[in-house]
Amino acid sequence: MIALWLGADAGWDLRNYHWYNAYAYLNGRVDRGLDFLPSQSQFFLNPWLDVPFYLVATHLPLKIAYFILAMIQGLNFPLLFMIAWATLIIRDTRRKVAACAAIAGLGMLSAMGISEIGAAIYDNVTSLGVLASALLLIWRLDFLLQGRLKNILPLACLFGLPIGLCVGLKMTCANFCVAECFALLVVSRVTPRGFFLCFAFGCGALMGYALTYAHWGWYLYTLYDNPAFPFYNNIFKSPLAPPMSYGDYFVSGGWAKLLHPFTMMLPYMSNEILWKDWRVPVLYIMLIIAAVKSLFIGTKMMGGPLAQTKPGLFLLWMGPAAYVSWISFEAVYRYLMPLDMLAPLMIAVCAGYMPGDLRTRWQTAAAALIVIAVTIQPGNWGRHSAWPQRMASLSGAKLPDKADTLVLMAGFDAYAYLLPEFPPDTAFLRIESRSFHPDETLGINDMIRRKIEAHQGPLKLFMPSRHLADDGAAALKAYGLSLLPKSCKNINDDLYEPALDRPQELNNAYPPSYSLCDVRRAAKKTK
Repeated sequence: MIALWLGADAGWDLRNYHWYNAYAYLNGRVDRGLDFLPSQSQFFLNPWLDVPFYLVATHLPLKIAYFILAMIQGLNFPLLFMIAWATLIIRDTRRKVAACAAIAGLGMLSAMGISEIGAAIYDNVTSLGVLASALLLIWRLDFLLQGRLKNILPLACLFGLPIGLCVGLKMTCANFCVAECFALLVVSRVTPRGFFLCFAFGCGALMGYALTYAHWGWYLYTLYDNPAFPFYNNIFKSPLAPPMSYGDYFVSGGWAKLLHPFTMMLPYMSNEILWKDWRVPVLYIMLIIAAVKSLFIGTKMMGGPLAQTKPGLFLLWMGPAAYVSWISFEAVYRYLMPLDMLAPLMIAVCAGYMPGDLRTRWQTAAAALIVIAVTIQPGNWGRHSAWPQRMASLSGAKLPDKADTLVLMAGFDAYAYLLPEFPPDTAFLRIESRSFHPDETLGINDMIRRKIEAHQGPLKLFMPSRHLADDGAAALKAYGLSLLPKSCKNINDDLYEPALDRPQELNNAYPPSYSLCDVRRAAKKTK
């Protein structure tokens, strides 16, 4: 119901690749070599995560499709509830139900969590695998730490499958796989048993990863010499891209990393949109206080603990490990979604290590969570004000219908979601994107140049009208092309809304209209 109230997704990621990648994969456009790079560097991401929603949204009304998507995302709530139930110590059953439900609800309804409800971004879909593996480990933690190895190793392997499946679908949650392995090792007191458990859990995660990614990794490797192309090219060194790791947000320097839980609250420091949520900074402070108190005063508490010792320690080690791994690679806040969801529970666990009696520590936890709840300012990736009938709709100039037409794309805007509106035999080639600029000496630009030279049919340029004169002309010139004078025709995006056009939010623009122009090749010089 929240998804229906918020409206249909119109975010940059959906418009750039989540819709197009599924369309291209299901219609064999990539295998046939029909398209190349329409969705910029995200063209190379595993499309399996995008396929289910695309199938539902193309066979059912959009409202129902988004309702189903939000129902799947809502499964985070019972997982959070069960993790809280297995962790907290509350003798009164009704009070425990209320506390676990409140903690799970606050975990779901964070600033970032609300922004992704009913949105095709999928951080709150892959979080299901992370939370499922964490729940399974916590649920059977005593047995894993005490049972016979021949019985517990297959179980640990099985528990690694859910998170591995989700890492294969979206590699940005790989840091949680590392974190859960690390937490399991620490809770087992770094014993040989702990190493065997971590190995088995890792094998399960690897099997899950292979099930959802091996096909795509092999495809990328055979074509681009990098199973994660263009990412991690500093490791695989494909000649088509620079030897670097592509990303948006990196944090360098020791002090910067130590203070990042606070500085990431500043505008655009860890996301492309504005939002506010103090759960991670509060958790950060409480973790430090709990660690200092336990180190110098001890862990014995008046009235008993708030959480089971081993599940609580597992969470308190998993959270920081995930954060350290996250900030060491690419510090986009929404990639921290599982920790964002678990933060309220972890704050309650931390409160159990605070000074004072049982009542005072519960009051501390409640006060911290209430402050967080009332200060949340949800983000907004872009939502349509009225529910559209289709994901995209174009009007204006007639679209090219010749089978041998190659349509070039330029600029940095996200508009690959419009391509399914073109005739199915139209081929698309992006000559300019955020990651690959035509004026750079790159192997992938040489590949683009060869594709243009090999094409014998008509060439056209399709791009946002407002950038045609600058970005479009420069990109064409880099490949020895130019616009045919007076050939441009206007195409309107029927779903355009001025409120969605927000270029100030790190180029999160929504162009109102596009130009479709004829392109000519430069005249060949004769001797």
